[in-house]
Amino acid sequence: MANASPPGYYRTGGEGRPGSLTGSAYREVRRRVLHLELAPGARFTEKAVAGELGMSKTPVHEALALLAEDGFVEVLPRSGYRVSRVTLRSARELFDLHRALEQDAAAAVARRPAEVVAPVAREGAWVRDARPVEGPDAWLDRYTRLHLLLGELAGNRHLRRALGGTLHAHHRLLRLCVAAGGPHLRSIAGDDAPLLDALAAGDPNAARHAVHTRLTGCRERVLDALLSSDALLDVNIAGPTPGP
Repeated sequence: MANASPPGYYRTGGEGRPGSLTGSAYREVRRRVLHLELAPGARFTEKAVAGELGMSKTPVHEALALLAEDGFVEVLPRSGYRVSRVTLRSARELFDLHRALEQDAAAAVARRPAEVVAPVAREGAWVRDARPVEGPDAWLDRYTRLHLLLGELAGNRHLRRALGGTLHAHHRLLRLCVAAGGPHLRSIAGDDAPLLDALAAGDPNAARHAVHTRLTGCRERVLDALLSSDALLDVNIAGPTPGP
């Protein structure tokens, strides 16, 4: 069994098996994690998942190994699995990685010909619509398609894969904020209109700045929401280790 990757490390390798039982199990368990049906820190067993999915243990075993590699779950030796926990450190590190990746992707897309960039404006038309998108699932679906398109058009398959993985982890944090009583996802995530303007103008520096500004604000709103969680109020804050 593969060891769990460090918190915040997402490669989404299980998506490379479309149509297989392993891929189906991977996507379903990941969906439950991202939708908080399996809460951060929740424990479960391979046998239980296989029974719920109506599958044999082999594809479920393979799927859970991939989910562990991709950072969604942690392997607990001789006692099953645990959904990767969310900590302030992991949230902060995830945002730093997401911001760096998306800045590079946005700058790369802004340098491309106008006909290549045009699909971004079509996909992101909803950003300029003041009417609210119904429900978190619908909003996240639109948000995901828009930002995954940046990875697609950047022309770097490694960047595309890394950005896709961080987006899934980012979405779990957004859902946690809403579950904790925060505002609508759109308010937490921030406004993508400046990014769309920069891409339309073919300005890589403005595109990088727009991503930096939006994700920096989103990071602060998410961390504030996590700090307001009752589950974190009693966490011990350890001071520096005394010297000799």
